[in-house]
Amino acid sequence: MRHLCAGLAASLMVAACGAQDPTIPEASSPEALSAITSVGLTAAPQWEAVPQHGDLPTALWEAGVSFARTNDPDIVYRFGGQISQFPTDFTVNDFYALDLSTMTWTNLGAADTPAPRADTLMIPGPCGNCVSIVGGRGRFRTGSDHMFPEMWTYHTKSRKWKLAPQQEQGDPFAMRRSSAAVVAVPVVGHPKKKTFYAFGGVGNTLPRFATTPGGLRDDLAVYDGEAGWQIVPTHGEKPAPRAWPAGVYDPDTHSLLIFGGYRLGAAQGPDTPPGELFGPTNYENDLWSLSLDTFTWTRLQPVGALPSPRDNPVAFFDTTRGGIVVFGGGGFDGVSNDLWFYSTAANQWTEITLDPAAAIPPARVGGVAFVRETKAAFELFLHGGSSSDGGSSTFFDDLWKLSWPKL
Repeated sequence: MRHLCAGLAASLMVAACGAQDPTIPEASSPEALSAITSVGLTAAPQWEAVPQHGDLPTALWEAGVSFARTNDPDIVYRFGGQISQFPTDFTVNDFYALDLSTMTWTNLGAADTPAPRADTLMIPGPCGNCVSIVGGRGRFRTGSDHMFPEMWTYHTKSRKWKLAPQQEQGDPFAMRRSSAAVVAVPVVGHPKKKTFYAFGGVGNTLPRFATTPGGLRDDLAVYDGEAGWQIVPTHGEKPAPRAWPAGVYDPDTHSLLIFGGYRLGAAQGPDTPPGELFGPTNYENDLWSLSLDTFTWTRLQPVGALPSPRDNPVAFFDTTRGGIVVFGGGGFDGVSNDLWFYSTAANQWTEITLDPAAAIPPARVGGVAFVRETKAAFELFLHGGSSSDGGSSTFFDDLWKLSWPKL
């Protein structure tokens, strides 16, 4: 079984090689055909709305999601999030499991569930039959700083939560973040074991947090089973502090790839008015590589057209073609539901144009995403989210699946 994490709140991958192969349609327009063949696809990716059953979760955004460290590849867990919009945008501690074999939700809320929080990081393990939440934040615009520098572990067999012992948690500062890119990397020589990295994120919920010291982070944390979470020194020019980026692992170069996110504009500072903190310079479409051999950052310079600057993109790494698949996100011009592929070999982005008549999820930010890998395709699931990151919004409780062909 293989898990891989990457942003929206977190995107995870699990290999389910015995799963039924999806039916993948062929492109039906010249534009779609040109896009898919240029990146090595022989059939068009397809979105489909997935019927849901059981205890359907409340519509919300900015939850966390993860598979557990278990032999069951079909159960994914969703924790926390935020409901409604200001001034009733309360955080919650909703906790659900989704069985992908039947698309059935189960409400796992209990008296020992950790306190409400949003944008929490989630990882499988560290113990067998466990899943953990790390960090997270309270509400913005309350005038206070409300972060959660802690790790809680849910035991799937006993259905009990436990605050991890301090020696397993590690450095509280390393955990004091939300809205970070979380990436799982296989341990060399032990492919079933994973090392978890967290890059960037929100560091506090103070007013105008992006302008405050540590309000946006640019550091890298790693989880070690013995030492817990620790900050890892890196080298070279690094990405600007940011939150809500996408992150994936490139096994060909043994590196992390970080795309986009929300940042403080280059010309902005402590005196920037609140109304100017969500302008065109606050969203990025840059792409960075961090070598896990030397922990040195390199800014990549793709040729050709680029995705628009955005935060909250959903991403996963296509190991068949060697590149990043990116969907949607939110930027200065609003939210999007476009689909892009970045080829590491060509150093080039390509927008994947789907048939205009095909079903596509409504544009959104703050949903949760995870990936299941079958013999024929990477299956990207997208659940929940908000139609905007401010102002009047629609909150979603739908579930979508993108079948991205391997062949």
